[in-house]
Amino acid sequence: MRTIIVLGMHRSGTSAIARALGRLGAETGAPDQLGHLVEHRGLRTVNRQLISRAGGTWDGPPPGAHWLDDPHLERFDARAAEAMRAAFEDADVVVWKDPRTCLTLPRWLPHLGDRPVAVIIHRHPVEVAASLEVRNRMGASLSFAVWERYNAEALRHAAGLPTFVVEYSQTVNEPRESIVALAEALATWGVTLPNDPRTTDVGLVATERHHQADLVDRFDHPDATPSQLALFEHLRRLGGAHDLLIPPTPAPEPSQASVDLMRRAARRRLERRTPSRPHPVR
Repeated sequence: MRTIIVLGMHRSGTSAIARALGRLGAETGAPDQLGHLVEHRGLRTVNRQLISRAGGTWDGPPPGAHWLDDPHLERFDARAAEAMRAAFEDADVVVWKDPRTCLTLPRWLPHLGDRPVAVIIHRHPVEVAASLEVRNRMGASLSFAVWERYNAEALRHAAGLPTFVVEYSQTVNEPRESIVALAEALATWGVTLPNDPRTTDVGLVATERHHQADLVDRFDHPDATPSQLALFEHLRRLGGAHDLLIPPTPAPEPSQASVDLMRRAARRRLERRTPSRPHPVR
């Protein structure tokens, strides 16, 4: 089995890319519905459990670079293997997306078959923030912090893998060219899809873009931190195919303010999940 892992922040086009690859012939493990997620529920559940067990949430990931090394998370390895079997059975080429995999990929790699490849899709952080403000009422500072964490982790965890990096704006403005370039890169890595990207309707349409930054080649926002600005520039320089992805060296460190924002977000979300205990009757 060859696995294509689509990595990217929430609201960044991961579903569109996974759906396009599904229409080219990769098995997605989920229904092909334009405008809906292309995620297998079992895989998504394991990701949520992994992050939750480490005290994190999607918008407040577990802090630190080594949280996945916690021995208590080893019990999820069997669940990950079973989820992959249930999702894809005996498929030759599969594509899998869940934004949380940016954070959890090392736990999945042993279960992804022979020579997995990665696709990293990144979207302008101002556009991501605008989308999250509508969907989750999330402020710009927290949105930028989560955007930074997901994209930085995607680059770190995909290091050494054949990787194709693409901007969301390219998939909207030049959908055919983007998917052809991706398919050609996959073919050079031995991942052949049966349907021709030049003629197949892959479902990449401009109407999916609901929030658009004024200047897609610049990140100019008063709430942006130096490390976020550096990551934005690095992602823009990375576009295209990489036989072995090399992450930025040294990796920019997120600001303490960004880390604290995500910790507070995780705490609030976890507190909402915990039912309140009734006061004892005296």
